[in-house]
Amino acid sequence: RVGKGTPAGELLRRYWHPVCVSGELTDENPIKRVRILGENLVAFRMPLKEGESKYRYGLVGEQCSHRSASLAYGRVEENGIRCPYHGWLYAADGKCLETPPEPEDWAYKNEIEHTGYPVEKLGGLIWTYMGPQPVPLLPRWDCFAREDGKRVVYVESIMECNWLQPMENSVDPSHLYWLHGYRYGSGHLIDPVQQEKRQAQYQEKHEFIPFEYGIMKRRITPHGTDEHPLLFPCALRHVSGERGKANPL
Repeated sequence: RVGKGTPAGELLRRYWHPVCVSGELTDENPIKRVRILGENLVAFRMPLKEGESKYRYGLVGEQCSHRSASLAYGRVEENGIRCPYHGWLYAADGKCLETPPEPEDWAYKNEIEHTGYPVEKLGGLIWTYMGPQPVPLLPRWDCFAREDGKRVVYVESIMECNWLQPMENSVDPSHLYWLHGYRYGSGHLIDPVQQEKRQAQYQEKHEFIPFEYGIMKRRITPHGTDEHPLLFPCALRHVSGERGKANPL
């Protein structure tokens, strides 16, 4: 369980997580509904102010604190996102800025604590930190921070499973030739090449080396060695190209 107050949920909230691709938020569609760690939220991109060269982003609770209307249908303005029902305006940090049609000096406005999380843009992704203060630095891993290559981001389908299931699978080399070497439903190998690969797995040796940021998965074969760092809590770095040489981006 990853909700607030659960052991795993409190642990995972102490890390930065990607919530969407920055390119999904546009001038035409500046709002995106997201769900992470058991919370329903909306990510949004605020328009540029005079003198600014970069967009600003926000991530707040989806349901308005007034009457629980969905902010996914709201309107993004320079200072935040406005509820479509009664026009309440929230800043990126969740602070309530306006509560029409209540009086401007309505004291209760300052007591409203709407959910709002810090966000940063890095590597074409929008990241958030949902844990306690102080907010740690967002790790600038090479594939996210480098600017001397071409970066392409693919959005896969949502996997309806617990976060631990794909991460456990990421350090499971023994399933590779059995699961991915068969044609689904046929019961037969795709071709003799896959048969050879399946047999070759018995010549492999696997090592799992804990390091500061996760686990290094190492595959040792007669053809060489490759490594895949598993970065806790939700990232796996693949190698590509020549065996044992990681793609820098």
